[in-house]
Amino acid sequence: MNLITPDFGIIFWQTTTFLVVLFVLSKFAWKPILEVVQAREHAVANAVDKIAQAQALIKQVEDDKVRLIGEAHLERERIIGEALTTQQAIINQAHQEGLAVKEQLLAQARIEITREEARTLEAARANIGALVLQVAEKLLVKELSADSSQWELIERCMANEHPSA
Repeated sequence: MNLITPDFGIIFWQTTTFLVVLFVLSKFAWKPILEVVQAREHAVANAVDKIAQAQALIKQVEDDKVRLIGEAHLERERIIGEALTTQQAIINQAHQEGLAVKEQLLAQARIEITREEARTLEAARANIGALVLQVAEKLLVKELSADSSQWELIERCMANEHPSA
């Protein structure tokens, strides 16, 4: 029965040993263990804070990215609109300049045609005058080949010049 009911000495020495071990552990082991546990808790809390900050930063970066993409789309649309407006203005200006050049060329062509017509008419008049003189000369030579015809013509001319005589 000794095994089931311990003696007073065993209980005393076990209690004393327990208290000494408890005192030694509390003096030398628990403080470092508690410090390590607290340091771990602090490290975990810092890590959680850093994760929260990183998540907030990621969210902010994503929001900035969405905002910048939106701004880039708006800027692209604005630039494309300006380019189309500029393109249309350039096309209109080129069209107007083309019309002006066309009108100028047409005016120059009309002036040149008028000049050429005047030169042609002048040349034709000169040629017609010469031709008329040649025809008249031939007719006069033919008509006046006889002496009687010459005297009749002289009398008619004299009668026309002096109708009162």
